[in-house]
Amino acid sequence: MVAFLTQTTVCGFSLYQTLAYFLIYSCLGWCLEVVYAAVTTGKLVNRGFLNGPVCPIYGFGMVIVLYALTPLVDNTLLLYLGGVILPSVLELVGGWALYKLYRTRWWDYSDYPFNIGGYICLEFCLLWGVGTLVVMRIVHPIIAGLVAMVPTLVGVILMCILYAVYATDVVATAIAASTLADTLDTMEKLGDSIHAVSDAMTELLGTTAMTADQKMDESRLQLKLAAAEARDNAPKLKPREAMAAIRARTDEAMETARRASETARLNAAEAANAAKLAAQGASERAAERAAELLQLEELSAELQVRSDEMRAQMLKKPRVIGQRRMLRAYPKLKHGVKRTSLETLRKKLDRRESDQDRDSKE
Repeated sequence: MVAFLTQTTVCGFSLYQTLAYFLIYSCLGWCLEVVYAAVTTGKLVNRGFLNGPVCPIYGFGMVIVLYALTPLVDNTLLLYLGGVILPSVLELVGGWALYKLYRTRWWDYSDYPFNIGGYICLEFCLLWGVGTLVVMRIVHPIIAGLVAMVPTLVGVILMCILYAVYATDVVATAIAASTLADTLDTMEKLGDSIHAVSDAMTELLGTTAMTADQKMDESRLQLKLAAAEARDNAPKLKPREAMAAIRARTDEAMETARRASETARLNAAEAANAAKLAAQGASERAAERAAELLQLEELSAELQVRSDEMRAQMLKKPRVIGQRRMLRAYPKLKHGVKRTSLETLRKKLDRRESDQDRDSKE
């Protein structure tokens, strides 16, 4: 194995050197990210995608740069241009691949000028060029010398251990990221449902003749008792069962809200022609609207219970190892096609204030 690693070469580098450089630059990249985050945010956090002190994208980037640009190390202009292009392409492909896998943008340059899809921007592309010059001219000769000083057998044994840990970390992180993506999907869907139900209730209240206030109040009390019971039972559910229940209820809520909104628009049209409505028919429509409003209130109460559960599970005590670290490392992550930020998802899950405003108006 040692002979295979040392004698097999790619672009002038042995596999042993390639594997060693990948580990070293992954770790150095992680250090760079931590320092950059500390300087810009004032917080010391693990900024790597993995749990360990490594950033694979830096390892891949430097291996590609070494393979392609070593022959150009004495040509400053070409080395700089290559340092701008190669890392930027890797960052673009890496960001796109992570989005396709997890429907989440772990970094987003949309606010920067001259960006491509939010994955890369001109400012950082130019900085990659400067970084490449510094690493290739100053840093890499030192790293190469240190690697050459380590006995090959010792280096192979050490790399076998480190790569085993690396692989375990990759698997654990992939599971955590997938679970986090599913949770963010559910949060977004739940938030949209809460908004849709709330808006539908507002529209329906504006066109409903409330002729049974006492009955409505009694029903609301029953809904609050049911919501309290559901809140007590929520922690007993397994994560997958809870997630499935939330998604099922959000689908029902969205459909009910859609029907109620259509009803509200029809009611508004009927109001314009109220003189043409028969007294009995108007009374029946009012009863139907009251029933729809009760159904919406029931869904609203349950959705709020589910949102409390989601916040407790994900934002306070994530059950999957690595989720809490990811949320700290990427507080500005954006999820889904709408690029919804985590802070926006949190706000969408809490409609208590607007619900209280609506109740006071009633």
